[in-house]
Amino acid sequence: MLYRYKALTRAGASLSGEMEALDRTTVLQDLHQLGHFPIEVMEIKASASGPNRARSSLFSGLPSSRQITLFTRELGMLIKAGLPLDQALAFLERDAGSKALGRLIGRIGGEISSGKSFCEALELQGGAFPPIYSRMVRVAEASGTLETVLERIATGREKSQKLKSMALSEVLYPCLLIVMAIAAVTIMLTVVVPRFKDMISNAGTKIPDQARFVIGASDWLLANWEYLLAAIAATIIILVLGWSKLRGHVENLLLRLPLIGSILKLNLTVRFCRTLGMLIENGIDLPSAMKLVGDVIGNKSASAALERSYDALRKGRSFLDPLAQSAIFPPVLINMLRVGEETGSLSSSLQHMAEVFEEKLERTVERTFTIFEPVIILLVSGIIAFIIVSILSAVISINDLAI
Repeated sequence: MLYRYKALTRAGASLSGEMEALDRTTVLQDLHQLGHFPIEVMEIKASASGPNRARSSLFSGLPSSRQITLFTRELGMLIKAGLPLDQALAFLERDAGSKALGRLIGRIGGEISSGKSFCEALELQGGAFPPIYSRMVRVAEASGTLETVLERIATGREKSQKLKSMALSEVLYPCLLIVMAIAAVTIMLTVVVPRFKDMISNAGTKIPDQARFVIGASDWLLANWEYLLAAIAATIIILVLGWSKLRGHVENLLLRLPLIGSILKLNLTVRFCRTLGMLIENGIDLPSAMKLVGDVIGNKSASAALERSYDALRKGRSFLDPLAQSAIFPPVLINMLRVGEETGSLSSSLQHMAEVFEEKLERTVERTFTIFEPVIILLVSGIIAFIIVSILSAVISINDLAI
């Protein structure tokens, strides 16, 4: 939820701003931790930190995720070297690699100069910094460990971005093969087959069944290509406009697929472990951390499971039972976290399991798409060979008749 507040600083100056939090009590606690005396706190609207906000930020002129990560890493290094926050921000603004990042750092510096805390300045930047980021910074400011927390945030974001880049590079080549396959088959049916059609049809011989099928497919494609393109465009538009309603069904379907489902579950497990472990390590209480992870996990089924875990924590029960019942997270993770919960080492258990499952995810992605590539090539080769052999069989039958 998003709240607007008014408060007094220790020096007696008036302060106002907006803050994302789970409830009004959390806002009051955070203001007290920052050394402010709250006067008024009121909810203004639901938090826009979910997927809709992330999509809108694509066109808002904000820096990219990688630029935010680089800014975080460099800011942590400068503060660790002894520079005050305002001077470090001014230095980074001058040396920013893009105009968007420079403007963002300038706005943050301006908010801090007007009396706001670093966390409050981040929350006012239109979604450039996710709620998890600003929440960890808020706790770091209260505990005096800002440089350490910034380095941890940067490390976590770098690992997540590395994983995304690896997955993208593995997916790109099979997708290119599929596009080229569709193009090759389309050219065969619309250019090559029609050149033999008249000769085969006018020969007066019985056309083999395979050749008749290929010629029929070619005729249908040539006669209905406008409708086919319109149907594809309409399908894409329906998916885009109705994605919010269809998303849950699509995600559930993908999770049930043999290979893709395993990859998606591993990815969710890595994100869950790394994010929750980082939050707990930096002083966020477990219920609040579970709520934040549920908001950013990026999957409706996993988010619903984390919401049930959050409710279980509020009622004094273990948060692991709802996760086990979801069948999304592997049993070994549940068992390890149960041990970590009992021994008080939950954060280290989460970080360790994140490393283990990240290695497993990398191997699974590499092996899966290594299998996909030859399968796609063989499938395309088989389709093209079937078209060529079908046409050649009809041509040979004509020659046999002539003899």
